[in-house]
Amino acid sequence: MKSHRRACAFVVALLLVAGGALCAAAAEIDYSSWDTKPTYPPDVQNTKYFSAVKALMDAQAITGDTDGLFHPDKAITRAEFASIVVRAGHWQNLSGSETYFTDMDGYGWAKEYINRAYENNWIKGVGGGKFAPGKNVTYAEVITVLVRIERGQENEPEGRWPDAYIRYADMYNLTGNVNIYNWTAPAPKGDVAILVNRIIAPIPMVSNNRSAYFSNVSFTGSTGSAITTGNIFITLHNDTFNEILGGADVSSWFPGLSANGLRATVPQYHPAGLSSITINITGVPVNASNAPIAATIPGSALHSGGALSVSLNAEAFFDIE
Repeated sequence: MKSHRRACAFVVALLLVAGGALCAAAAEIDYSSWDTKPTYPPDVQNTKYFSAVKALMDAQAITGDTDGLFHPDKAITRAEFASIVVRAGHWQNLSGSETYFTDMDGYGWAKEYINRAYENNWIKGVGGGKFAPGKNVTYAEVITVLVRIERGQENEPEGRWPDAYIRYADMYNLTGNVNIYNWTAPAPKGDVAILVNRIIAPIPMVSNNRSAYFSNVSFTGSTGSAITTGNIFITLHNDTFNEILGGADVSSWFPGLSANGLRATVPQYHPAGLSSITINITGVPVNASNAPIAATIPGSALHSGGALSVSLNAEAFFDIE
């Protein structure tokens, strides 16, 4: 079942309540006939996990381990699950650098994913300003998140958590060939891949011969003094942007911008599907002089998922004395 792909709010509940719902066993499938590639982990090839793992790896939402294997039976953490969900829908790299939780030491790699999910009320912490990123995610937490993605906050199943979500998942066979006997147990990586792929339907990271350009823009000022606020307009061809939150810092799109004391932000909420975007440039230049503007838009901000270098307009520059 595909996600409605709405920025719906959902909450990962904290209490672990055992559920007795069982999923009907799927019919046996001959996976040996499936098309596999050597680039995918060998321990999922010709198994029930291959289709889901392939889709998530193609979307760059999940990876194998350093030994080249996937380890489908390995438990994953709340931080890992948050990153998989966010990357599967290409919702990452838009959340800024805010600190919402105090227990993120050692989990800097997951911060933008956790922030992105938290800012949309997709997840919340365990209380006391903590997220417990290293705690194993449970089947109940996984299905709660995915059901709310699929239905939207306004259509959440009624009833006590997690029983209402378990009943809904069982009613509509959202778990497919994942047999869950203990909903409070840690959800292993292979089962998470199947469930995420089944409900979110990840977007592959592919190139589609797109292009982009700046509109005419220039900024004037003097070194050490704030520049006059101006805008950059970027238009894509044969592609669109993903959703971007208002106020999102996109300075990393512009090489050398931060080093010159300048900052780029998206001033207003930018819904997914639009091909043009406005970016504000502000700050106090350090030592720039007639500095040209160039940009590389990361794949996480693009519908197609591939990084895009923006062509430089001849009139796009900083004229700073």
